[in-house]
Amino acid sequence: MSKTPAFIPTIAHRIWQAWWQDKGVLQSEIETKLRAALCPEAVPTAYVAHRGDTYLGSALLIESDFAARPHLTPWVAAVWTEEVHRREGIGTALVKRMAQLAFESGFSRAYLCASDDNTPFYEKMGWKVLEYHVKQLNVLALDKPN
Repeated sequence: MSKTPAFIPTIAHRIWQAWWQDKGVLQSEIETKLRAALCPEAVPTAYVAHRGDTYLGSALLIESDFAARPHLTPWVAAVWTEEVHRREGIGTALVKRMAQLAFESGFSRAYLCASDDNTPFYEKMGWKVLEYHVKQLNVLALDKPN
């Protein structure tokens, strides 16, 4: 896993296609935000899982991923693993790295939102549901270990 700028167009395409294409957001807008995320500060940031030049997946740590809950921060967001590499532990490693980064940055809790179908994936890692079905998503949190 690394912060690798060469993968930004690929990540932007995956994020755009999965979550923003139908909402009228341009792929170039996603790419611009991703480029800004590759800064030395912890939030926002993006990490990429790759084998050489092969993109495997990515995840973001951002200030807020849910306009309805602006007081909750930071958020693990846009977790993506290429379909052919799912069930290899890549998504789990990305989520854990983003949460660890949040804790290393002084936050005692990290948040994410997930569909009903994806909620069990996060619960297996210790994430707890705070709210069900807020705008068709569940809000989950993970507390910093003692």
